[in-house]
Amino acid sequence: MFTVVILGMTLSALGWFSETLQSDNFQFLARLGMLFFLFTIGIDLDFSQIRKLGKHIILGDILLTLVEGLLLGLFFYFIYPDFVNHSFGIAFLAGVAFGTVGEVILLALLKEFGLEKTRFGQLALGIGVFDDIFEIMALAIIVSLPGLNSQNPADAPISASLSIIITLVAIFIVTGVLSMAGKLIRGFFEKVKTNAFVIPFLIFLVVFAYIYFSSIGNENLGVIAAIFSGIAVQQIIPGKSLEQYKKPIFFFANMFLGPFFFLSLGGKMSLAALINYPLLVIAIMAISITTRVALSYLLFQGILGKRQSLVMGIGLTAKFSTSVISENLLFTSGMIASPLYSAMMAAFIALKPIIVGAFSSLLAKHKEIIE
Repeated sequence: MFTVVILGMTLSALGWFSETLQSDNFQFLARLGMLFFLFTIGIDLDFSQIRKLGKHIILGDILLTLVEGLLLGLFFYFIYPDFVNHSFGIAFLAGVAFGTVGEVILLALLKEFGLEKTRFGQLALGIGVFDDIFEIMALAIIVSLPGLNSQNPADAPISASLSIIITLVAIFIVTGVLSMAGKLIRGFFEKVKTNAFVIPFLIFLVVFAYIYFSSIGNENLGVIAAIFSGIAVQQIIPGKSLEQYKKPIFFFANMFLGPFFFLSLGGKMSLAALINYPLLVIAIMAISITTRVALSYLLFQGILGKRQSLVMGIGLTAKFSTSVISENLLFTSGMIASPLYSAMMAAFIALKPIIVGAFSSLLAKHKEIIE
C-alpha cells in the first residue's frame, strides 16, 4: 500500500500519466478500490468481541483518540488555520481521523511474537477493534458535511441533513434486521454446496445493493454502506462458506482494485508542499507518538506495569486503515488544504517503519515479562 502511495506521489511530482490519473475511468476504479477496501474491513469486524470489551479498553480508546485528535486539531487550527478553512470543527475531525489505530499492523506483530492471546495483546487488539467505531463515526460525519454545507438552494441544509439521516438510519436498520435473521438465513445457505455460484453471487449482490441504494441520496454515503455491507455478509453467510471466499475477495479487493485507490491517494499528494512544510510532518508525528505513549503510561501502568504500558503506547501509534479514507474525503471535499493532506499522508508513511521497528524491538526485548 505504502509503495503504491509513494509511486503515485512520484508520478504526480514528475507530471507523468497525469491525464490517466485524472481520467474518469481511473477514478472509477480507484473508488471501487476504496469501497472494496472498506468492505473487507467490515467483513472482519467482530462486534461480538466489541460487546465483550472491558472498561479499560473502552475508556482507554476514547481518551487516546479524543485527546490525540484534540491536540492535533488545536495545532492545525492555531498554527495552520488556512489549511482547515479556519474551522476548529474540521481541524478536530482531521485530528480524530488521524488518531485512530491500524489494528491490522498490531495483529501481525503480536502474532509474530505469539502474544496475541496475552492480556497485553488482548488489550491492544481490543482498543484497535473498538477504534473501528470511531472510524465509522468520523466517516459518517465527513461524508455528511459537504451536503450540510451546500450552497445550492436545491440542496438546502435541512433537506440534505434529513436525507443523510434517513439513509444512515436505513443502513443501520437493514443491517440490524439481517443480523437478527442471520441464523435463519445461514441455516438455509448451509444446505448450498460451498462451491456453488450462489454464495459469491449473494456476496456481491449485498455489497452492490448497499452501495447503490445508499448512494442515491448522497454519493459519499456509499463509503459507510461498504463497511456495513461487510458486516451484513458476515451475518448471513455460513462461516465455512465465508472463509472459503474471503481469500479470493480479499485478493480482488487488495491486489487488483486496491492499487488504483492507493495510487490515487499518492497522486493527490504534493511533493512541493512537503518540501515547504517539513516541520508540519514532524510535528504531526511528534504529537501522535508523545500523546499515545504518555496516555498509555497513565492509563495502563496499573494493570500492565510501567514498561509494558510504554510498549503498549508505541504499538497503539500504528496507523493507516480507514483513517486514510477520512483524510482523502476531507481533502477531496475541499475541507482541508493540499499541504495538510500531503503532510498527514507523509506522516502515515513515515510512522510505519518507525513504529513497526520500535514495537518489534521492544516486544522482543520484553517478551518474557509481557502477559
